[in-house]
Amino acid sequence: MKEIYLDNAATTKVDPRVVAKMVDAFTNNYGNPSSLHRLGIQAELAVKEVRESIAATLNCESQEIYFTSGGTEGNNMIIQGIVENKQRKRMRIITTGIEHPSVLDVFTFYESHQVDVVVLGVDAQGHIDLDELKAAMDADTILVSVMGVNNELGTIQDLKAIGKIIKDANPKCIFHTDYVQGYMKIPLDIGACQLDALTLCGHKFFGPKGVGAVYIKKGTAIKPLLRGGGQEKNMRSGTENVPGIIGLGEAIALRRNTYIDDIEVIMGLRDRFINELASVVEDFKVNGDPNGSPYILNLSFSRIRGEVLLHSLEYQGIYVSTGSACSSHKKEKQYVLKAIGLLGDYKEGTIRISFSKDVTPEDVDDAVVAIANAVASLRLLVKARGRK
Repeated sequence: MKEIYLDNAATTKVDPRVVAKMVDAFTNNYGNPSSLHRLGIQAELAVKEVRESIAATLNCESQEIYFTSGGTEGNNMIIQGIVENKQRKRMRIITTGIEHPSVLDVFTFYESHQVDVVVLGVDAQGHIDLDELKAAMDADTILVSVMGVNNELGTIQDLKAIGKIIKDANPKCIFHTDYVQGYMKIPLDIGACQLDALTLCGHKFFGPKGVGAVYIKKGTAIKPLLRGGGQEKNMRSGTENVPGIIGLGEAIALRRNTYIDDIEVIMGLRDRFINELASVVEDFKVNGDPNGSPYILNLSFSRIRGEVLLHSLEYQGIYVSTGSACSSHKKEKQYVLKAIGLLGDYKEGTIRISFSKDVTPEDVDDAVVAIANAVASLRLLVKARGRK
């Protein structure tokens, strides 16, 4: 049975060339970067090369890049590091209601510890209200964290406008973006956006799981979460994951000169999917901003349950999701849909399609047919049960 993988926002398949680089690192470049002998220096140089590569893609300095285990650690490292470093009597931190759990849960934790937390609402497309942000800013605001590309909707926030509001109101306030769904997919100018910190991870663009990085602008005071051997300039102690970092670097090398051209291709796949689906299925909604990331397509169907549709498609070798993989075990799984005002029947019937360069037009055609048939069958079943 042919498999069609449409859950690339959750994770991507590691590129074989990345795997080859990592195998070589495991078998040949296995030294500890902190060791003083040849193998240690060789590993240290490999890590340095990837650090410089990431810095080049972000147009920042290499010493502003720190390696992590991925997006969740990166978000925690920045948010907790900023709050713990300040330790003032009154502190305000601001975020949005549609952030990743690794941001929202940290904000919730600090709210329970007497930190003034502001959670901005969003409109039906997932955009924050810039006037609401402006009104929330004050002299005690130490951090604003806004996801650049939403992982469930694909909505792209206007980080440039957001950065201007933040810095005009309080130049000392730190501006952070979770850019896990945007890095190597949607171009970003961190200088124009006045960003102080950014989170990225490798497994969203054909790199390995368990490795990522953060950008922290030089001069930004952050208290380390981990203490020990002083690696990563004392910001993240612990022996570096050299094979993972090398794999991350190779994934970047394979994408950095092509990802902008890929945007138009992916946009064509997304449009094809929507147009074909509209011709064979009634009563469904496309959620989020139509001008958002083409990689993510959030769909809601009336009179069915998204989880049932997911498993029906899985049986046919087609893999989608019902939302963020990191929210699948949480009690409130649909908080993003609730935040954009999607209620009742449609909210329950939501799935997320996420594309990659490996998805073909034929995959789109086959997936649309399978979804149309599954939706029709499930609606008939619901109707038949309603008659009993």
